Amino acid sequence: MIKQFVFNHFQVNTFVLYDKTGQCVIIDAGCNEQTEKQELFSFIESNNLSVKKLLLTHAHLDHFCGMADLARKYNIPITMHENGKKIFHIFTLQAQGMNFQPVDMTDVAFEYINYGKEISFGDNYTLKTLNASGHCPGSIAYYSPSDNAVFVGDAVFRQTIGRTDLFGGDLDELVDNINNNIMTLPLDTVILCGHGPQTDVEYERSNNPYIQQY
Repeated sequence: MIKQFVFNHFQVNTFVLYDKTGQCVIIDAGCNEQTEKQELFSFIESNNLSVKKLLLTHAHLDHFCGMADLARKYNIPITMHENGKKIFHIFTLQAQGMNFQPVDMTDVAFEYINYGKEISFGDNYTLKTLNASGHCPGSIAYYSPSDNAVFVGDAVFRQTIGRTDLFGGDLDELVDNINNNIMTLPLDTVILCGHGPQTDVEYERSNNPYIQQY
């Protein structure tokens, strides 16, 4: 099951994935205000969920501003690709540039994963990690075969792709990764983006100018 929230002034899509066992993972905890954090906490508690992973698609602050509080509350690390450290470690500058309050990362642990690794939780719930870099270094897409969905962060949006003019961006790398790793998924795969509405592989193959013809 997938629960979606929209948080902070950048309107980031935060996702909670869970099953009948009550185990869950959270993708891109963008809850910034205390009311947003409480909304997420309340959902977890009211559904008796046990948080097993905090998964980050990429290291831009609007997507991880709520991660530190969750990591401390549930005593688990933030999971990301090691290349994301290049961006993550300038979170103070990101806060200034994005008009966020400073984030306290004290006593927060990290788990670094490589592309291709599978993340399992609950009753055979599996996510496959795909290289989605190009918007920024270390970007990961999480593909859930059981949900027929892929969580792409800011790699792909409906009829367009993520910006590459920020630090570490690379247009050619992003286009290659989208075409090779996301557009090769089954046509009916739902694409759950980091901002805005969802789309799917078939639609983007036909309507996204950055997607090659198959």
